[in-house]
Amino acid sequence: MRKIDVHAHAFPSAYVHSLGKNIDGNQPIRSSWVWDEDRFLGEMDRWGIQVQVLSLAHAYTNFDNIPLAIELCRIVNDEYAEICSRRPDRFRMLALVPLIDVEKACKELERVKGLPGYSGIALSTNICGRVLDEPSFKDFFEYANASDTVIFLHPLGRKLPKEWTCYRLEHLIGLPVETTFALSRLALSGFLDKYPNLRIIAAHVGGALPYLSVRIERAYKEGVARNKPSHYFRRFYYDTSGPSHEAILACVSSMFGSERILFGTDYPFGIGQEGMQYVEHAVWIVENSELSQDDKNLIYYENVNALLNAAG
Repeated sequence: MRKIDVHAHAFPSAYVHSLGKNIDGNQPIRSSWVWDEDRFLGEMDRWGIQVQVLSLAHAYTNFDNIPLAIELCRIVNDEYAEICSRRPDRFRMLALVPLIDVEKACKELERVKGLPGYSGIALSTNICGRVLDEPSFKDFFEYANASDTVIFLHPLGRKLPKEWTCYRLEHLIGLPVETTFALSRLALSGFLDKYPNLRIIAAHVGGALPYLSVRIERAYKEGVARNKPSHYFRRFYYDTSGPSHEAILACVSSMFGSERILFGTDYPFGIGQEGMQYVEHAVWIVENSELSQDDKNLIYYENVNALLNAAG
């Protein structure tokens, strides 16, 4: 069965080198995360993945420096485009834009739309602590909406009380909560009424959103959107990375439809962990979800392929 992985991260060597020159302190980029085409292709072939859609994790971690952010976006996008140009049969990209400067972000989005492999953009759930529905971002999202842009929404951690830093809970619980918070604001604030053509992919099965969606529905009267949150939750796409439980896929399929689920692995994260690594686990939960073969084909290939063709 054909597979397209919509959630794969690659740290180009020029990006890592530029960070090392411009940012003080040790960077949390392991050698196993840095782009290595042979290693990526080997892992893809091992698990029967025909195409990976590359994006940058921790995208806005160092973006409080506007000139550096603009430089890093161009470096990443150009390196991704070179990879996609050389191997169009195996790789596509979700570009990076410096949204801390709206004018520059619009210009970079205009530029990357013409690059090889362009499939949309990757954004963090917050922009250096600022929520996406903040009015100051209006001009960018109007421009992105006019282009029917695919937006891959990936969590970026916020500063939490020190108690959260024990046992990596700021990562394991904090990031899914951050995703849930961001998606809920988009649904309640009227953001998706203003920008109906945006196609938003929620990483990690939408965080805790499937579990909390009925509870979030109660905020409808406090919100300013035209419809209840569930209306907008059915418009999001949800990737399968996590790691998650196979029952969650059946849950999301029942709540939002199998046509809203996309196969994603979070590769190369999870390398060296105990038990199943992330790619293996991503395949396993689809295979053991008790969904039909038709649903699995939608998840593995058809849904993502339709988005990529529309973006391309």
